Amino acid sequence: MSLKLELDRIKEFFAPDERLASFFPKYEYRPEQQRMAMKITDVFKQKKHLLIEAGTGTGKSLAYLVPSIFSSLIEEEKIIISTNTINLQEQLINKDIPLLQEVFELDFKAVLVKGRRNYICLRRLIQYEKHAQLAADKYDKLSKINQWILKTETGCRSDLDFKIEFKLWEQISSKSELCLRGNCAYYEQCHFMFARKEIEEADLLIVNHHLLFADLALRKEQDLEEQTAVLPYYKKVIFDEAHNIEEVATNYLGLKLSQEGIVKFLQSLYNSEEGLGVLLQLRLASSKLKDELKQRFQKRIDNDLVPLVRRLTDRVHSLFNQLINFLEDNFKGYKVRLTEEVRGKKLWQKAIKIEIENFLLDLSSLRQGLEKTFEELAVTEDELEDFEVLAIELAAKIEFFTKINQTIEEIVNNPQEDYVYWLERNADNCSFCSAPLDISKELEINLLEKMESIIFTSATLTVDNSFDFISKNLGLQNFAVDTLKVGSPFDYRNQLQAGVIKDLPNPKNESFIKEVVKAVKDIVQTRKGNSLVLFTSYWMLNQVYQQLSDQLDQLKINHLYCQGMKSRHQLIEEFKANQKSLLLGTASFWEGVDIPGEQLSCVVIVKLPFLVPTDPVIAAKIEALENNGENAFFNYMLPKAVIKFRQGIGRLIRSKQDQGWVIILDNRVISKSYGSIFLKSFPSDSQITINKLNLLTEKLIN
Repeated sequence: MSLKLELDRIKEFFAPDERLASFFPKYEYRPEQQRMAMKITDVFKQKKHLLIEAGTGTGKSLAYLVPSIFSSLIEEEKIIISTNTINLQEQLINKDIPLLQEVFELDFKAVLVKGRRNYICLRRLIQYEKHAQLAADKYDKLSKINQWILKTETGCRSDLDFKIEFKLWEQISSKSELCLRGNCAYYEQCHFMFARKEIEEADLLIVNHHLLFADLALRKEQDLEEQTAVLPYYKKVIFDEAHNIEEVATNYLGLKLSQEGIVKFLQSLYNSEEGLGVLLQLRLASSKLKDELKQRFQKRIDNDLVPLVRRLTDRVHSLFNQLINFLEDNFKGYKVRLTEEVRGKKLWQKAIKIEIENFLLDLSSLRQGLEKTFEELAVTEDELEDFEVLAIELAAKIEFFTKINQTIEEIVNNPQEDYVYWLERNADNCSFCSAPLDISKELEINLLEKMESIIFTSATLTVDNSFDFISKNLGLQNFAVDTLKVGSPFDYRNQLQAGVIKDLPNPKNESFIKEVVKAVKDIVQTRKGNSLVLFTSYWMLNQVYQQLSDQLDQLKINHLYCQGMKSRHQLIEEFKANQKSLLLGTASFWEGVDIPGEQLSCVVIVKLPFLVPTDPVIAAKIEALENNGENAFFNYMLPKAVIKFRQGIGRLIRSKQDQGWVIILDNRVISKSYGSIFLKSFPSDSQITINKLNLLTEKLIN
């Protein structure tokens, strides 16, 4: 097949009776898919950026893969395809790409790229086995890992056929800052290096959004242009599930420093219980040195460094206990934004600031002690067998101490205007956190200006038929950006019914939950299960679950599944496998749930999915918009809610055979002026019924 990248060739590829159709006994020609592929081809040629909304069922993955494959081979360049979910990555790498390899009969290679810490490090595993003092069950687990290493082809954690605790994996996984690279005795057997070689040879790289932002951050930090960072050099990117980019980038570009994280770090220096830590390794290694050097090392470790680690550990507990008491005594929520008012409180000024200063002093003392040890270690290069390992471990610890100091200094003493800072409490753990208020400038400078072409695609990019919101949030206003909106091939007039229950109270009313339980019960009984109920908070989800589980016999269903009972994947698979089931979910269940067929024939939206305005990041964004003279509700809160609402609607119709109902229990879609924007979010041919619960339930029977 010719590699000539022409619009008519791409057009022909998707046409009926052409090459792609010959691989399917019942090929469904989709003009929307064809149009999308042609547009991407054109944008690649012109070196422009593109926002493209493609309705459910378009087949957008093939629409961007086909021009990507041809462009990659013709230009001899790598193309990055970034997704938000593992499910989509697996679909691309296990289904769509193998199909196209067969169709094209071309020699192209696609690789699923995983973060370095997903891979086992043989050196660290052997080192851990050599030094750790573990209970019998831990040695059993290590024995299983050693057996797995003999048969694994990838060395990747996802290939394990047994569970392994995160704490153990952290001790034996590959880490960039601890890698000896070509000087490692196990370099030739390194699974991560095998994976990197595969990546270098590939034409298409399938990654997740987090990994792509890690690559961008490293390129910025080390001023890398055409060199390899986390990923090899690239000039074209396709973001699928692009509606998630703002949230992922905000999380990635922020900071988080927890009590648990600092304590674990200090244990990596010295953990007497498990016989682990670089100081214990250094002490053991120094026993082979000449007497004078040995005594100097052991004296510094025993008399200076170990006591400092213990003192700093106590200081960490003292500081974070103070922070937890501060939160419990002054605030209701588990997240508290560090505003000037909060920082001005008496307890913060008189107790917490002093605790932080003492913590930073001890931190500085320990770092200086490690730096002196590192300098002294240099003279033992020819005498210590594990010199390189110890040197790289110490260097990594010193670097991390610097980052801890910088993080706390910024959050506590030198907050930046364009960032938001908060404290977050979770069980016995407490964290300092920060996030950028606006990621658009970061994306503009570090991504959009550097790439030839970026394709942003999703089923939900527009609000009220406009790309303006997503364009502003992603920093696209200053660039030549094309837009395209292609509909879905589904017959929504005959496949989708929408219902709004108008006689439920406003969600702020105390009786709302009671009425939601009644409404869900009536709907589920009528539909005989096969329903997904979407919530906006775990609290409300659990309240409704408790009441429904007490009335399970009356519901006339076989299974009631609730988010939190098992993993998200397990819940969805069990729901798929069992008839007459009800699934309650929030957060991630609004998107990425793909259950075609009769098993899911009803989606219930309990409340409109507005962001929580008291969340520190959201509160700061609202404040910044209003200070800029903008209406935060209409310019931020409403568009974000509409996009999530559209994702929720999209859970229902997943194939041309699907039929069903989307029921809305939140009457604000008809009682508020902004409600019409939500109703217009339904596919244009959908039939929308507004009625009382009992009358709407009667319609559900038919």
